[in-house]
Amino acid sequence: MTRVALHGRTLLLAAAASMTLATSWPGDARADDPKLVRAAVQGHRKKPTTPATPSANATLHVTPAALGTSWTYEVTNSDTTPLRLVTDGRLLTLDVTPDEDDDSAHVRRAVTHCALPGEVRPTTDAEHVHVLMPGATYVEEFDPRLYCFDRHDALALTPGTHVVARLGWATTRGGQLRPPFIADESFGGDDRAGVKELVADSVITPDDLGDDEPEEHAHRLTVTAPARVDTESGRNLEIEVTVENTTSRPIHLMLRPETLAFQVASPKGVHECGWPRRPGAPIAEVFREIAPHGTASSSVLLASICPDDTFVAAGLYTVFTRIDTRGSSGKSIGIETFDGVVRAAAPTLVRVRHPPAPKP
Repeated sequence: MTRVALHGRTLLLAAAASMTLATSWPGDARADDPKLVRAAVQGHRKKPTTPATPSANATLHVTPAALGTSWTYEVTNSDTTPLRLVTDGRLLTLDVTPDEDDDSAHVRRAVTHCALPGEVRPTTDAEHVHVLMPGATYVEEFDPRLYCFDRHDALALTPGTHVVARLGWATTRGGQLRPPFIADESFGGDDRAGVKELVADSVITPDDLGDDEPEEHAHRLTVTAPARVDTESGRNLEIEVTVENTTSRPIHLMLRPETLAFQVASPKGVHECGWPRRPGAPIAEVFREIAPHGTASSSVLLASICPDDTFVAAGLYTVFTRIDTRGSSGKSIGIETFDGVVRAAAPTLVRVRHPPAPKP
């Protein structure tokens, strides 16, 4: 044994021992050298462990439908405690991947990311908040074309493509999770860590409209509207709708504001705009003839046919245009007319610079 004197006190050390003084320091030993004491304590102490707070358990599910019809997304509280959930369709994004069985040379496997413009997406989790009890589900309809709206994205979203929906805010790499959260603990509920984004399982875009949809245009009409409109106020928003006859024979139809309809996705929600009443008894003068490969146009002031709360805020609006002549047939007066629904292939992006002035 080896004796070592430390300030008048004697310690016995095993000369052959391989353990250091710090790891072999007895729990009740005393030493007057603070460096030795600190080394012994740091080497012997274990870091305390605390159980991690479980994350809020919510799930996202998407039910697809044919393009041109509404899809639905569902947010379910799959937890055992009430959760605070932000249910705002503007936070949806869609990752679109081509059909894996499509071997066409021009098909790329790259994912197309569809989302609303950044100016439209909420940046806080203070609005559209619902507290869902365990097992409860929130359901909302949406049109995927609202998100895949420009030419590139619209071409990517076709029947057979795989779509993965996300709801919320993307998680930043390497950083601490901070609000906003799409799912979080609720007041009075169990402790839960916030979740920034929910991801749904992949779904496939269907390839038909089904039996319940109105009959599509048999005469091969196409409808177009401006790609973008910039306006000072929504009260002055006028959209010109053009119908083209792609056949080799003339087509008759009623093309007036009464047969035009629009779906407007605004910062506050989705609004249906249309003439409040069906056209009256037909007269020959109201029908227009479109020559083979010719066009005809009609304009409408949207504020005159939309709900009053449609254009109440400045921002970006997406307008889907269609004509619906099913209630304006000329057959009763001997005129063969086009009687059906035609939707514009692409929506109109509208920028409203200022909210409407208060009414006097």
